[in-house]
Amino acid sequence: MVLEPISSPNRRCPGLSVSLIRSTAVIATKRSLKGSKKAPEKKDSGGMARRWLSYLKPLLYLIPGLGGLSMVEAKGGFRQLALPRNANGGGTFRPVAAAVLLMALAAGPALAAEKKTPPKPMIFMGVKVKPHQGQYLVLKDVNIRARPKTKSKRIGSFKAGKRINVVARAAGAWVAVRKGGKDLGFVYDQVLLPLIDGTLDSDLEGKALVKGGVACQYRIRFEGKSQVEGQVFEIADYDVFWDCLDGKRKVKFRTPMFITEAPYQLGTKRIFQISIDVLDIEGGYDDIFSTTLLYDKDKNRVIFDSVSIEKFGQTPATKKIPAKTVPQALVAAVRIALSAWNKSAWTDLIKDTP
Repeated sequence: MVLEPISSPNRRCPGLSVSLIRSTAVIATKRSLKGSKKAPEKKDSGGMARRWLSYLKPLLYLIPGLGGLSMVEAKGGFRQLALPRNANGGGTFRPVAAAVLLMALAAGPALAAEKKTPPKPMIFMGVKVKPHQGQYLVLKDVNIRARPKTKSKRIGSFKAGKRINVVARAAGAWVAVRKGGKDLGFVYDQVLLPLIDGTLDSDLEGKALVKGGVACQYRIRFEGKSQVEGQVFEIADYDVFWDCLDGKRKVKFRTPMFITEAPYQLGTKRIFQISIDVLDIEGGYDDIFSTTLLYDKDKNRVIFDSVSIEKFGQTPATKKIPAKTVPQALVAAVRIALSAWNKSAWTDLIKDTP
């Protein structure tokens, strides 16, 4: 399974096709990776290329033997994703400690632990478990067990590519699976990929205000989904329409936005990337100003991560906003992003393009 660059199918200006934009992003990303044995230590400030590097960099630190994913060399300067050898609930697996450590270091204080009331335990097939709702993708054929133990009775299996509904989590990295109200059994979660659905049934509208700055009305419109080449998950694409008042200047413009429907580190942690792009019509492709945020589904919040061009960014007054659902996460992302754009962004980059 080979990882390919991803990009939002967004038009930078009238007459420029979606396919051309995507092709340009893929070429830029491939060039940035070609010939290097590992991802750069520092974040790239080059728009789309930086996005995909943010996907690859954490994975390069997942080494074999930790029970998680590992990276091996592939053709064309890319990296290939290697899955755990034993996917059937047998053998000894250790926690992906390196991935958890890297995630904490990369995100910094924004991902500091918060006090949270734990959910009340429930009984699933005679086992006390913790409620944990979500859809998962099976990455490799895996057995279904009667108990959350490797030596427990095998009562079925799932094929790679199957989407399953998880209702609870048991000790030892096991999850409880249910289908149509029927309890199926326990599955080892190291070969499962958490998913979300970015589809919106209707536009999301609201108002946002930056203290001492701009006041905006916004509308988020779902545009569809983009398949990640070579993968089985997708990216949900949106357009955000802004109607803002910057002092006495009225500004209308559009920003493409996307959310990954799989975790941005391709691991078991349910943390999904949201990006909002301010497109510089007059500048080059590398001048796309991206604001990156992280939707932590387990902690029910969206947090600010970074901007791609420092001279246009600032530390937002509010770095995190509660969000239990994808629509809430998208709204939170818009509000945080707005406060992360400084005066230079509004004077030098953001133009009135009704």
